[in-house]
Amino acid sequence: MRIDFNTTTPRPSFQKVNEKYLKKAEEWYRRRGNINSTWYDSLREDVIIFKDISPQDGVDTMLAAKKYVNEGSMGFFNHVLECIRRS
Repeated sequence: MRIDFNTTTPRPSFQKVNEKYLKKAEEWYRRRGNINSTWYDSLREDVIIFKDISPQDGVDTMLAAKKYVNEGSMGFFNHVLECIRRS
């Protein structure tokens, strides 16, 4: 699966995106214009604590959901992404 976030950046290649989390991100974006912090916490816990989602799948899910993050929240998004990458 390939998704373009911006035509000036390379196209990332996703292994396995968690559809449940991607749909939730889209829903939050439609309602609030941004992903809610609960979404980040749940994904991070499912990857790091419960290990229900592999770290790589967590990264791929976040990269797919990046289009639903507003500019003001990008720092937090990157922080959570880095936590998942290090797990």
